[in-house]
Amino acid sequence: MMRTSKMIVLFFSVLLLCTSGTISQSEATFSDEVVKATKSGDAQVLSAHFFNNIELVLPGKTGVFSKKQAEMIVKDFFGKNPPVDFLIIHEGRKENASYAIGNYTSSTGSYRFTFLTKNAANKVLIHQLRIEKQDE
Repeated sequence: MMRTSKMIVLFFSVLLLCTSGTISQSEATFSDEVVKATKSGDAQVLSAHFFNNIELVLPGKTGVFSKKQAEMIVKDFFGKNPPVDFLIIHEGRKENASYAIGNYTSSTGSYRFTFLTKNAANKVLIHQLRIEKQDE
């Protein structure tokens, strides 16, 4: 009986670890890498998470751009508004889509970042990025 109890506890412990690891890994694919890239102002790493064509909505620049064009536009934004801090304040998921909203702090002001993503080929890719200046 004691051996059976230990086996059951071991089974559920392993199951719990596997399940929590899977959830963390899938969330990390989008959140962790994107947050780190945004927080450090690294447009190249951030653009690795863009679809081949992405809709950008930035102050003074809106449209659908190729991945490379979008990288250059975001790099320009980071250059003019160097990051001080970035924090995700809200996330949500529905079927194959997800979104994240974050507060970006720069020496030039505060901005709201909204990432809209879709699953594609087992990767979470950003299909829209909105950057909006926040009133102080």
